[in-house]
Amino acid sequence: MPVEGYYRRLTGRVGVAPPVIRGGRVTDGVLAVNLDADLVPVAVAWPLLVLFVLGLAPVLRKAPWGLLRDNRLESVFIGAVGCVGLLWSMSVGVRPGLELHLLGATALTLIFGWRLAIAAGLAALAALSILGLYAWPAFAVNGLLLAVLPVLVSHWIGRRVYGLLPHHFFVYIFLTAFFGAMLAMGAVVLTSAALLFLLDAYPYAVLVQDYLVMLPLIMFPEGFITGMVMTMLVVFRPEWVRTFDDRDYIHGK
Repeated sequence: MPVEGYYRRLTGRVGVAPPVIRGGRVTDGVLAVNLDADLVPVAVAWPLLVLFVLGLAPVLRKAPWGLLRDNRLESVFIGAVGCVGLLWSMSVGVRPGLELHLLGATALTLIFGWRLAIAAGLAALAALSILGLYAWPAFAVNGLLLAVLPVLVSHWIGRRVYGLLPHHFFVYIFLTAFFGAMLAMGAVVLTSAALLFLLDAYPYAVLVQDYLVMLPLIMFPEGFITGMVMTMLVVFRPEWVRTFDDRDYIHGK
């Protein structure tokens, strides 16, 4: 892979429970919790899915697929999709539907860039949907929460850190990777909670006491694991990491 830094070239299912379709409506797997059967009718979910696909088509079409082929990273991409799918299939919670799990979206963003990271997240979500762990009508909302939102947050943080702070190895690991992953997780959980509150799926007190109270507990392991993975990659396989450039972060430091 070219060593030129990604940012120089550019100057989920958090807690989604297994989906079930009841009475013609999406009851589970739509957001970060199980939703009431009357909240998301299929008549709304399917058109939203169509709009989601049409909106992301240009992003996926412009993704640098050639970089995977030119640098023989197809197997790395497929492996990353499998790892993210595994993370999304494991969750923990204190109430039915109020469940949390790791995302891995920041690592995808730092390794492949934001377009390919969204593609990888959507591929993982599609695989889980094929396996029956997610409902296809819920694909759009799940995709926005698990792939698009955390990837864009991670990309934005990476751009800000690269543009405003010294280009140093530990800045990359601790701020871009570790804190970037924590903030991406926080954005997903808070967005999910806000949407659930607006839809009256859970009262405010329940969301705070049984869901948001666990936010620090899930943010730290998300950041720690992402930081650990990125540290190993930039040390042993820096050619896999599109956003890391030895000339920026190591040489002359």
